[in-house]
This record gives sequence, C-alpha cells and structure tokens, in this order.
Amino acid sequence: MRNSRLVVRIQVDAVERYLDEDIGPILIACIRKDRDFQSHLDQLEDIALESRKDGVMVGYILDDLLTYFTNRFGIGGTPTYLMIRNGVVLGTLLGKNSGPELTQFVRVAGRRFKPMSSTRRSGRERADAGKISTGRNKGGI
Repeated sequence: MRNSRLVVRIQVDAVERYLDEDIGPILIACIRKDRDFQSHLDQLEDIALESRKDGVMVGYILDDLLTYFTNRFGIGGTPTYLMIRNGVVLGTLLGKNSGPELTQFVRVAGRRFKPMSSTRRSGRERADAGKISTGRNKGGI
C-alpha cells in the first residue's frame, strides 16, 4: 500500500467501535485476500485521499468478518462496499467497480451525512445550520 495510514483494516476486536460509535461516516470494503486484494487497497487509498476532507473514514474487512457482515448487513458477495454511520447503512455497492464509480458512490451516500458544525464556521453560521427552513424568504435569495 502506498499510504496505509489512510485505510484501516477493521479487526474483530474493534468492529463494534467502527460500526456503532458515532465516529462519522465510514466506507467499509468487504473484500477477500485474493489476487485482486492489492488493487482493492490501492483503490481504497485513492478514495481515502479524496474523501477525508469530507470527514469520511475508509476501512476494510477480510474473511474473518465476512460472516458477521453477512448476518448483520446482508451482504451477498465480495467485494461489497458499505457506507455506514453509527450502525446505519447509508448505501451499499456490490461488485468490482471502477474508481469513478466508487467515488460517485461515496459522494452520493455521503450526502446522507452532513456534519452539523465545523471548526471553520463561525458561531452564527453553526447556529444557522441547525435551523429548520420554513420556506419563507425574508428578503434574501
């Protein structure tokens, strides 16, 4: 792997932390350690580089967790890509996909996750972001 710190292998002893704690959205690739393994990891690194600015983590599981993921999320084969936040599946993509297809999947599924605040916003912007629109326009756009 070119930059292994961007892509996390999710181990059996830590799977619940990644799935059920609110650590933000995470793309999880359910893959096997076969002849395509390295190409999957390279593709995941590219996705991790693109999506980290949006707060999306990228990880993968191997054979030791496939039964668990099949039982919990109903995956039907490998590779399967799941976008998950706090135990909720935001999107699923089955099968080998090109880089652009996987990038599009992360963007679309990631739209279901929007952080309520950001350290770059002012206090007023954070307060406005939490308000519900009534559909009335008060002299703005």
